[in-house]
Amino acid sequence: MQLVINTPGTFVTQKDECFRLKQKEKVFDISPLKVESILISNQAMLSTQAVVLALEHNIDIIFLDKFGDPLGRVWFSKMGSTALIRRKQLEVAEMPHGLELVIQMIRQKMENQARFLKKLMHARPGKDSQFDSAITTIEQSLSSLTFSDEDIEEVRNRIMGLEGTAGRAYFQCLSTIMPEKYRFEGRSRRPAKDPFNAVLNYCYGILYSLVEKACILSGLDPYVGFLHTDNYNKKSLVFDLIEPFRVYGEQTVVYLFTGRKIKDEYYDSKDDAVSLNQRGKPVVVEAMNRHLDETIRYHRKNVKRRHILQHEAHRLANIILADEDIKRPEWLEIKEF
Repeated sequence: MQLVINTPGTFVTQKDECFRLKQKEKVFDISPLKVESILISNQAMLSTQAVVLALEHNIDIIFLDKFGDPLGRVWFSKMGSTALIRRKQLEVAEMPHGLELVIQMIRQKMENQARFLKKLMHARPGKDSQFDSAITTIEQSLSSLTFSDEDIEEVRNRIMGLEGTAGRAYFQCLSTIMPEKYRFEGRSRRPAKDPFNAVLNYCYGILYSLVEKACILSGLDPYVGFLHTDNYNKKSLVFDLIEPFRVYGEQTVVYLFTGRKIKDEYYDSKDDAVSLNQRGKPVVVEAMNRHLDETIRYHRKNVKRRHILQHEAHRLANIILADEDIKRPEWLEIKEF
């Protein structure tokens, strides 16, 4: 499980080879064997004994900002593999094969968007017109998502343009099915301008931390990406690899709002900026973790969604390592809708 610390003043220490959490008069003991990662999103106190216990069990400690984005982390110092993967990753990043990989990631993202809208449409008989235009736009962008012998930078720009067109149609459509008070005008990030984007940004933040961990355990360098190469002074590969999995956050958020699980007291508004508060974060984290812990069919097996991220990071590492003159492993194709 993912141990999330949201309550200010929580003290985390170690007692009898377990994590001990103290919150005023409450004391909780949790075995490290049950913990995959620790997320700290507020003012907490962490003992060195607790940090060592986490490192001994390969549990990373992630610090989140108020938007849910990872600020930093503590992890075991041993990388997931040799430097060979990272050298190959640097080579592939400037080769056509790198673009082929990222096209497959963006293709999976768009296919997930179209499938999710179709699922929502089928659950709303008689309202096909709300969805038809957005689905058509996404499918047109998808059909244009092809690789050619153009300049690599030009291809990157074209990919990002098609991704943006599909994304705008997708979120405009999602807005129309929200309760009227929670409809929104497209994506807004830092800061979020509405409750929907505030919750979505927080869910994306949880996914970012999981994808980064998956990269590290697979021996991949989180800073060497294929699409977001020079666009971010951040973990570029994380921005690439998260694309097929963003739908996990989007599903969680849509069902929270359409199920009327989000209340006004869960977020704060100030100067046209909206953020989750201490009452809202536990609700969103619980919903996100519940969704990630559900099992879906993956390679003819039942696998939790959160574990698929690690499987696909390892698959990406194997693709990068494969010699050009042999058949490379296929990229993922997850169909759960």
